[in-house]
Amino acid sequence: MSEEKQLLLKICLLVASYLVMFDFLWTNGQVGKLLFLLYVGITFIALFMGTLVGLIISLFFLFVVGSILLYNGFQSLGYREVYTEFLTIEHFVFYGVGLLIADLISGSIQEQHRRIVLERNRFRQEVKQFVAVDPDTSFDNRERMEIEIKREMNRVIRYGGKFTFLVLELDYYQEFLKTYGRKEVEHLMKVMGEKVRKSLRFSDRKYRYRDNKFAFLLMETGKDKVEIVADKLAEQLRNHQLLNGKTVTLTFHISFEEYHDQMKEVAYLEFVQEVDRETVFYAL
Repeated sequence: MSEEKQLLLKICLLVASYLVMFDFLWTNGQVGKLLFLLYVGITFIALFMGTLVGLIISLFFLFVVGSILLYNGFQSLGYREVYTEFLTIEHFVFYGVGLLIADLISGSIQEQHRRIVLERNRFRQEVKQFVAVDPDTSFDNRERMEIEIKREMNRVIRYGGKFTFLVLELDYYQEFLKTYGRKEVEHLMKVMGEKVRKSLRFSDRKYRYRDNKFAFLLMETGKDKVEIVADKLAEQLRNHQLLNGKTVTLTFHISFEEYHDQMKEVAYLEFVQEVDRETVFYAL
């Protein structure tokens, strides 16, 4: 049986227990009505806070009420009216067992619902990671970038080697968008994607992780070779032809950092943010 069907079955059981207790308690005066409302309230607590909380509250409540009931039954100290309205010990046992079972069902519903939500969130994340291609540039997205850079960091730490993480930011992106419109921006991104692929090696990883910011994972490349890469990018990207045939000059700035096996204490987020902050300007 699927998780959803199991959840629906448990909800039906809980509702059925409400109907049974309503029929059992509601006609037994004010105390019966109060007991029913407490029954619903405690099971709702278990529904939202879990089985353990519901059981603790239920056991404490049953202990207090059961003690009053026993005291009244044995001592007869002026509580006969309440004792009669409170039903009998046997009825109270039935009520208590029903309450504990309902707590277990409510807690189980809460736990199963949480599992379903977590599973669906995990599935969405997996889909997001696998469908990880930016439609304009055909570069991978930010999620894929994180996965692959972390994997490369682990590889370098384990086996040695190095890579350079390079970030390229298109200047005046918003001005370009306002001046030429969304269609020209989509055309620009497509052309940039094609030009970058011509400038970089097939093994180098390419990402678009913000509207106007791109990142490249240059495999087995030290920072001393980045100027060569920057020159290639400058040659390819400086001039851009609009859809109407007009040519415009684009400017960029870049930042980069090499990662090697002596940097095992540097976490992914720290590494990427450092590259983002320390920008080196090039005449691109």
